[in-house]
Amino acid sequence: GQEADYSRLALNWTLHYAGAVLSCAGAAHWGMQLAELGVPKRSDYMGLYYLCRFSAPAVFVFFGWVGSVLSTALPVEAAMWLLSGFVGLLSCDFLAGAFRVAPAWWFRWRAGFCLSAISCILILLLSERNLYLGQKPKM
Repeated sequence: GQEADYSRLALNWTLHYAGAVLSCAGAAHWGMQLAELGVPKRSDYMGLYYLCRFSAPAVFVFFGWVGSVLSTALPVEAAMWLLSGFVGLLSCDFLAGAFRVAPAWWFRWRAGFCLSAISCILILLLSERNLYLGQKPKM
């Protein structure tokens, strides 16, 4: 009945929100670069540094967008895109901390953030609406 529709809406809205959060969280690396936070000393590898620093956040914006787009028609696929996006973001943040292009506190904060998001998406993947309803036709 109507409870199923409310739970379907809650699932869709939560996945949309997770997509927006992933996009904004990935874009924080652009902000750090524009503020010239953690820019290494000049070397022959600055081109590679700038490529990674500016292109990596675009991947997370893309994953968030795909997860948001798929949230209504294919919520399981959307959750998988978002889950892989947050795992990738956690990996990128680890590398930013390991290579000292982010503040020392950055990875500790982002690890808690990403692991919380990953746990919530795993709970969504196991939700009753996601497991048993599948795709809801729009006709």
